[in-house]
Amino acid sequence: MTRNQRHAQKWSRLVSFAGLEAERFMQSEAFRASYQGISRTATYEADEREYNGANWALLPPPATSLESERATPVLAQGFAKVAHARGGAPVDVAVKAMMDIREDLYMNWVGQYMYFYLGPPRYRPLPVMLGIWKMTDERDEQLQMLAGYGTHNLVEPPVMEDFYTEHLGTGVKVWCVQKPEKRRKPVCGLLGYAWRSEELETDLHLKTMCTDLGWLQAAMPGIEEFARAIRIVPRRDAGD
Repeated sequence: MTRNQRHAQKWSRLVSFAGLEAERFMQSEAFRASYQGISRTATYEADEREYNGANWALLPPPATSLESERATPVLAQGFAKVAHARGGAPVDVAVKAMMDIREDLYMNWVGQYMYFYLGPPRYRPLPVMLGIWKMTDERDEQLQMLAGYGTHNLVEPPVMEDFYTEHLGTGVKVWCVQKPEKRRKPVCGLLGYAWRSEELETDLHLKTMCTDLGWLQAAMPGIEEFARAIRIVPRRDAGD
């Protein structure tokens, strides 16, 4: 089992978010919705034999113990060192970026697992949120929402297409570009994917946003390689 898989397995358990970092994050509406909406019947796995694990870093959700809270920057530093050796940003710069983005997006995006794509062409941290959800609403409506099809204030209408993987079946892929905002001057590209497992009554999504459209488009093959390695699997503690 890989390091990323061990962290995902640990945080897929239905823990009680109390104390320290987690308690602070529970003040966020987005984080509460992510915790409350997590699938109780399934989780996910990604086999590193099917994608390049050196391109990916998982920084776990807010910690429920002081030990775990202290471990997160150390974990980020390890990932940053690998990326720097491949041509990425200085280690301290990458660590600060990952920790700042982790703080912001666990507070403001829906999803339970904050990944960073650290592969080509930049080898710098590009956030990719993964969410594993209780199945709700009609399939097409829910998958479009999770993938970002309903994003507002766009430069032009969103592009949506089917996206098939061997393990997840046919889902949806969305690409759109938001107009500049007061607190964010450049346009911002959004890339999102979503799938449903009727059998396990679970939806899964991946989503990333970036103001550098060229970087986001160049990272797309690496993101889709990761997506094709993901499986939705029964949660081992579902009957507990």
